[in-house]
Parts: sequence; C-alpha cells; structure tokens
Amino acid sequence: MLRHLSIASAMTSLPRLARRRLPSRASLALVVAFVLAVALTLPGCLRLGRPGVTIVLWDGPRWPDETGNRYHWVQSKIEEFEASHPFVEVVLVPVEWEDLRGMLDEAKNAGQLPDVAPFDISAGGVTLEEVREGLLEPVESFISAPDDLSPQARAAYTVDGTLWGFPATMTGHVLLLNLDLFAERGVEPPPGGRWTWEEFLSACRALTFDRDGDGETDVWGFATYVLPGYYEVWPFLYAAGARPLSEDLQAYTFDSEAAVAALERLADLIFEEEAAHPSTGTASVGTIFDLFADAERQEVAIEPWSAWAIDYLMTQDGVIKNFGVAAYPFPPGASSAGPSGEAATQPVTVGATAGFVVFRQEDPHRRGVAMELADYLTSTSSQYELARGYHAFPARRSALDLDPFAGEPAYERAAEIVFHAESLPPHPRWPEIERLIQRQIQMALLGIKKASEALQDAGEAVAPLLEDSEP
Repeated sequence: MLRHLSIASAMTSLPRLARRRLPSRASLALVVAFVLAVALTLPGCLRLGRPGVTIVLWDGPRWPDETGNRYHWVQSKIEEFEASHPFVEVVLVPVEWEDLRGMLDEAKNAGQLPDVAPFDISAGGVTLEEVREGLLEPVESFISAPDDLSPQARAAYTVDGTLWGFPATMTGHVLLLNLDLFAERGVEPPPGGRWTWEEFLSACRALTFDRDGDGETDVWGFATYVLPGYYEVWPFLYAAGARPLSEDLQAYTFDSEAAVAALERLADLIFEEEAAHPSTGTASVGTIFDLFADAERQEVAIEPWSAWAIDYLMTQDGVIKNFGVAAYPFPPGASSAGPSGEAATQPVTVGATAGFVVFRQEDPHRRGVAMELADYLTSTSSQYELARGYHAFPARRSALDLDPFAGEPAYERAAEIVFHAESLPPHPRWPEIERLIQRQIQMALLGIKKASEALQDAGEAVAPLLEDSEP
C-alpha cells in the first residue's frame, strides 16, 4: 500500500505540547528527521527484514490531474511497482523542487537519507564531491538498456567513468522562428530545422526590414539577452566546438579560436550586419521575449529560448501561434563540430538532464529493490508518459520512437534537438565561474569589448576560482 507522507501531515502528528514549544523558525532538520522517522515507524511502513522491504522515495510535483493532484503520476508508478513486488512498500515524501537540495542537506545532517530521489549531478544537485565521498550508489549493473540512453544524458550522470544515476528527461535551448514573418519575407525555414551559419545569416538579413516605409528598421532577424544562469548564447559557441572548461574541469577553455570566432560572428550580426535588434546582449529578458512573442509587436523573427517557451506560446493568449523550432546553426564550412573539433552528425545545444539517484545502501537486498524502483521510474514507458502528460523530453531513444509528441511538431522537433543537449560543467564553483564569463560575453555583444578581449578577460577572472577549488 502506497504511503504519501508530507511534511505538513507529519507536523500534525507531533504532540500538541511539542508543537507549541517549537519556535516559529524551527529547523528544517528537525522536520526532515521527523518525517523520515514517521515514514519508518507508521504501521505497515516498517523497514521489514527480508523478503519484505520499505523504500523511501522523494519526488517533486508534475502536471495536475483533474483534482489538482500534481503527484498522481508518481503515485500511479508506485502502485504499479508494488503490485509487481508484493513484499515491497514505497513511502512517498513529496518535496517542492526548489526545496530538494535543502532537504538533502538536512537529511544528511540527520542521518536519514532517502533511498531514491530525483537529483541531477551538478553544482545545484548532488555534487561531484558527494559522489566521490560515496553518497550515491553506482548504477551501471542495474540500469536497463544503457545504450538506449542519449549519450549526453548518460554523460550527465557519469563521474570518473562510472554511471551514478538513471536519466529520465532532458531540457535545452532551441531557436524559435516566427513563421508569419518568414512567410511575409518569402524566407524558407531551414529544412528539418537544421542550417549552417551562412543559411542562418542569410535568413537574418532577409528578415530585417522596414515594414512601414519610413526609412527605419522595424523588424530584425535575431535577438537574445545575456544574464547569469541563462545560456541562450552559449550553444553558438558550443556548436563551433568550444567548451568553457576542460574535461577535467581544471582549465578555462572559452578563449579558444573556435569560441572567439563564434562570439565574433554574433557581434558582427549586431554591429556589422545590423540584423539583430539593438537590445541584443542586454539583460532585458521580458523585453526580448515580447519582441518575438507579442502578437501585436512581432519585431524579431528568430530568438533562442529554453524549451519552456514552447509551452508558453502554446497555452497563453496574446502571443504568436504560428511558430517553428530549429537547431542552432552549424559553424561556417561545416555541418557541425563536436567538443574536440571533430565532425558531428547532430545539432549541438546546451541543457540539462534530470533523473533519479539511489543513495548509499548497506543491505544488498534493499539496494537491489531501490535500483529496480529507480529503473522503473525512468523506463521507456515512464518516459513516454512524462512526455505525453508533462511535455518532458525523453532521455531514451526508445521513448522518442514511440512518437509521444504526435501532432505537436514544435515539441517533436525540440525533443530531437534536446536529445543531444550537453549539461554544463559540474564544477563546485560553477555559479561564480559562469557569472564572470557571462559578464564578458555581454560586453562583447554590447560592443564594449572585442570578442577575443572579452573571452581572454573572462579566463583571467576565472583562473583564481579554478586554482582555489578542486572539482
């Protein structure tokens, strides 16, 4: 029988006197410890000796059912799993996504880790240091059909050559196209959503025009913004084969010839070609989005966004509805380039992979059951369900082959692009490193510095962080 245990319900179980004695800002550590303690002592929820076992599962909210329940999907998966494992009980602890990392810290302090939880391996999820300290269980021997996974999704959960998680969904950046503007100017969208830089540049030129005949440009081919934590610009550099850090995370590498050339092309698009909106490079996220999406404005034809923007355009009023999706352009003279400069056959973008991890287990039997649960939650059928209900892009090719986005061409094309999204470097000081790099990229796109100077200055600013920390 599935147990659904919330912090709120756990708190109501506290003796009234104890609740009254708690200070108004009671430690989350106490709450976490109590939740897990209750999970392990409720009737029917004991950690049973073999062959029975209770597994504690954390998960976050997803799409609501007709009653507004945003945990219905994981509840149904638990029921299915328990039906096929009669001696297993799964206790669900629902956690808001933004609280996950804090909950983990408190659970570690309390010595009450969950068995399975939805974490990535990054500066904001489980860290490299925690992986190397043995917080997680390696999953290589337990995951089904690992060759079915996106190589980039697999890489996102791989540390020191070992796989530490079960990839489930992916997200990433794509180019959104205003197809009405393309039609107005007689510009053909890129076939299959793929194009070279030369084709992209030609389209941006043609889509930059004076609509009302007053001698002033009213519509531009391209626009984007630069802001810490947002990576719409970065796939242009990645597509050229550039990466911000070396594979061992020890050296800054965004000052390579490929990175400089890619950033120069973007700067030239703004200042030489004048085919990008003058707001390009600013931090004005809302303004940039409205230039593209506002049905009354439609002043920009092509903008890069994370895949959430597709949901927004599909569901909100007052925004354009006739839009398409394309990959970032491959660099000049090549169909694309991989991280080592080799020819690549797929579009390159930047994104993230989400999934489940299994925390360290002392008992082999419990370990096996926890692994089975994590594998089931990330199976082909589970990923298909998440794609259909949640528009989450699968990390398994077999789930994409089931055509979960049939009749939804924007999602379908985005899913193919995002299937190859590379995760950002999991450096422990990544937020600081990225902020310094973004500042210099912004200066280049605002015309304050040349691309070479900006990326070199970024390297000098980042160097002390790399020297003072060990990934």
